[in-house]
Amino acid sequence: MNNWFDRILLHTRTQPETPAIVMEDRVVTYGMLGTTIDNCARRLVGAHIDKNNVVAIMVQNPIRDLTLCLALFRIGMRSMSLESGHLGIAGLKFATVLSDAKSKQWLNPAGRIIETDSWFGPEPVGGDDLPAPFSDSRQICREALTSGSTGAPKSIKATVAYIARYVGPGVMEQNSNLVLCMLGLSSVWGYAIACAALASRRTLCFAESPFQAIRMIELFSIDFVFASTDQLVSLIRAVRKSGAHVKSLRTVVTGGSVPTRALLEAATIHFCKNVLCRYGTSEIGSFAEAGASAILSQPGLVGDIQPEFELAVFDRSGDRCDPGQVGVLKSRVRSGAGGEPEAWTDNGDVGWITADGRLFVVGRTADIDDLSDASVRDISPVYEVEHLLRLEWDATDAAAVMVDGNTAKPEIWVATVDCKDADVQKLQTILRQRGIEGVVRLFPLTSIPRGANGKVQRAQLRSLMLNAAALSKF
Repeated sequence: MNNWFDRILLHTRTQPETPAIVMEDRVVTYGMLGTTIDNCARRLVGAHIDKNNVVAIMVQNPIRDLTLCLALFRIGMRSMSLESGHLGIAGLKFATVLSDAKSKQWLNPAGRIIETDSWFGPEPVGGDDLPAPFSDSRQICREALTSGSTGAPKSIKATVAYIARYVGPGVMEQNSNLVLCMLGLSSVWGYAIACAALASRRTLCFAESPFQAIRMIELFSIDFVFASTDQLVSLIRAVRKSGAHVKSLRTVVTGGSVPTRALLEAATIHFCKNVLCRYGTSEIGSFAEAGASAILSQPGLVGDIQPEFELAVFDRSGDRCDPGQVGVLKSRVRSGAGGEPEAWTDNGDVGWITADGRLFVVGRTADIDDLSDASVRDISPVYEVEHLLRLEWDATDAAAVMVDGNTAKPEIWVATVDCKDADVQKLQTILRQRGIEGVVRLFPLTSIPRGANGKVQRAQLRSLMLNAAALSKF
């Protein structure tokens, strides 16, 4: 569906009274959205921005952020939404930054444009006619920062066709009406899901915090939620603390990290039975999916490979592995009729694929040295431990690494933030019940080292805990 943007504009004309975007008590209809896209596009044309540049958007209100993204694309320009955590990335420079008044101190280009309330008013803005909307599948419509497989931030250039992968059948449940997107527009996944919801004429909902999200689910009877695994942990904690009833939810989709037993069991208890896990990369998109019940019964499963994509496993020398053999996972979009296949993209993960196309992941490539070791097929326990500490002991944050200790069993070293009541023996008992061996050691820290996109920097974390362990011996 490469014409997804045209569909959004069509809905603004044919369904003007239908709610398009909701955030707590703010409701924007499709008609209001269409007027605002047009108004913002005319103001941006009047700003005479060089179309060869990428416009950085630093706007804290997600409704305005998305509207400005669509307005820029309406006139054929690329955008990238940024958050405060992105500011320390070396080389992040823009000729034009579009910001709100609160964010005007972030970055300092010569070409700063500050949006105001007048941009989003109901009165039409005059001026020359706008060019026809762009729908070329090869055109880059969006750029987004991702940590990728290496942990080093890089920019992903998303084309119209890339976004269309998220708009096709199966992305949105057919019986859904209100879609809550917790993913954040700075990620290519979050932006694509937001566009998919609007192109499918759903009502897109945003929330600025987990507790606001739970209130909105109760108030508006939201039936569909997209959230990363970390965000899903926060939502579960919020519903437990608030005592809220979220009976309207019919589907929860999560991804971005390993879906653990602790997380999926809690999600199916507190939200709904239909919890779907999607696996993919920022470069390719989501290409595998499985339900919570299937993953809980088959540790390591991340889903059945979708027919639009091709996945393969390679050994360290670059030779392709047989079904069931552990190796480095790579993916690509299947070529069309007569087209050349795309180059393989390294997923940054180790796993295997069964003969019937089921994908299993055991851990990150950077954390696994010897692919021939029989223990490589064992699922890394670090994610399970992290989720257990956040869900069962209410840790503000937690992150773990595997360490070669002084015992025959592996050692699981865990850094925790604000988790004074954690019981190591009880934690180890839970892990034994789940088939996870290892000696657990806890290290209280003031913060967990994370990258610009929130991923744990495990090499740095390991060093911090090793230093703490060495100091504790004196």
